[in-house]
This record gives sequence, structure tokens and C-alpha cells, in this order.
Amino acid sequence: MKSASIVIPTYNRPAELEACLRSILGQSVAPLEVIVVDDGNLAQVPLAPDFETRGIRLVLHRKDRPGLTESRNVGATLARGDVILYLDDDTVLFADYVEQLLAVYEHRDVGGVGGIIDNPKPMRLPHHIRYLYDLVFLNRGLREGRVLPSGFCTDFGTTWFPVRETREADFVDGGVSSFRREIFADMRFTERYREFGLGEDKDFSIRVARRYGLAVTPNARLLHHESPKMRPDKRLWGRKFVLGRYLFFRDHVRTKWWSWLAFAWALAGYLLARTIIAALSLRRDEFRRVAGILGAARDIALGRISLSKADNREDGA
Repeated sequence: MKSASIVIPTYNRPAELEACLRSILGQSVAPLEVIVVDDGNLAQVPLAPDFETRGIRLVLHRKDRPGLTESRNVGATLARGDVILYLDDDTVLFADYVEQLLAVYEHRDVGGVGGIIDNPKPMRLPHHIRYLYDLVFLNRGLREGRVLPSGFCTDFGTTWFPVRETREADFVDGGVSSFRREIFADMRFTERYREFGLGEDKDFSIRVARRYGLAVTPNARLLHHESPKMRPDKRLWGRKFVLGRYLFFRDHVRTKWWSWLAFAWALAGYLLARTIIAALSLRRDEFRRVAGILGAARDIALGRISLSKADNREDGA
């Protein structure tokens, strides 16, 4: 079986990080190494003596330039294993998570494999209604892990049809992703999403899918205990979500003139949905999100997002 390097970007969440590391120590197949890339003030990696006892190399890398994208790229540079597994610092792995991911590489010639979050938010009546709405506006589809003609994506754990078997996918989520280390010789997570939008994991994984193949397996599962820390500004979040979808659509989905109609239809549906939610909840942060969406839509319509496709660098320079 191939060797695994686990890369964990972290920022001032030592308790969550310790729970993640403890679950790594309990793996049925131990990784070769764990690389913690710190943007905060972590004095030392929790459970370091336990990793030494298990013979698992433990690396703490501190960097000056913050950001998840940079952390993922730095981690790939430091890794020695055949396969690089990316984890969020607030995840807890099932005991066979590493084993199940690596097993897919033994049977499929793919560049990357994604796992599944086992504790998504449950779908109640309002979520079912929203799902039907999203189907109409091309915000979501029927098959998880697929990209729609609108440039919007059908995320995992958000439909009536969860992944039941290992299969091909257009993208995987960054916090449950893994990739062959060799592909990083000429590919990197793009820095462009740092400033303009969200979704650098989808951008990277769809490039891997089209060049090397990509799979998702329900056999590799983890829990995501979303930390209450670092809650984003909703206005900025709304803006970056829309701009991220726009950049993704333009680089990877757009084909003919009618593609723009699909994107515009999906964007209008998303804006309407968030406006209704804000009106019903009367929450200030939801109105801020709507303001961010409107600002992003305005900038797209006025051509203020002028980055070329060439800016989406795939090389290691």
C-alpha cells in the first residue's frame, strides 16, 4: 500500500487540532508523516511524544503569509509520502479513514481521491423545499460531486442521493481530499481565489479530474466538528462565494453564449433565495450576505473582474 503524508492547515485552534491528531494516532494504517502548517501561534504540536512512539514523523511548519491556499501548497512541498491527504483541523477521522483512501489508489488509476463527511447537517422540511428550489435554478443537481452547466456544484451531503459506492467525481472537498504527490510537480492550488473568491479546492480538484481522473469513496469517512471560532464576515463571504463561482464557471464550464444564461439564471436564483432567508429571519448578518452577493453581481456585470484564464497557474513556479 502507498505511503501517506497528512497535511493539516491550522490557525489558533489547539483543542480541535488535538482531537484531529488523536484520531490519526488511532488509524488502522498509520501515515508516514503528519505536517501541521500553522498560521497562528502554536507553541508545539499536541501529542508529539505519541507520534514519536508510533514512529510517525511529525512536522510543524510556521509561515508568515497566512491563508489556506498557501498552507496547502507549502504542505505539498514538504511532503514525502506517495499520497498527500489534506485535513481541516476540526475533523475527527474514522479509524480506517487513511486505509480506505489508500485502497482506492491500489485499484484505480486516478490522481486524487476524496472521502465523505459523515455528519452533514440533517435535511428537514425547509431544506427539502430549498433543494427543490435549487434544482429549478441550477444551484444543485441530482448527483453529488458533479458540476452543473451553470458553474454551480452539487456538494456532498446536500441531496436526496448521497454517495453509496466509490465512483468518479468532478471535484472533492478540500478537507477530505487526497492527491498523488507526483501531480504537484506541475500543479498547485491557485492563489487567485485568495483575493477574489472561495473555491480553490474545487478549482484544483476539477483540474486533477480532467487531467488524471478523480474518485470519491464513501468508505473513507470523518466527522467535521465545525469550530465556532473564525466565523467569517457574511458580507465578504457572500461576495467571495459568488466571485468564486464566477471564476470557476469562466475557467472550467463556459462553452457557448448560452452558458452565460445558465450562470445568470443560477445567480439570480441564489440571490433570491438568500434575500428570502434574510427577510424571514430579519438577521442583520443575512442582510449583509445579500449585500455582498449584490456587490459581486454588480462587479461581474460591469466587467470589473478582469482576470484572464492565464492567471490560473497550474505550474509549480
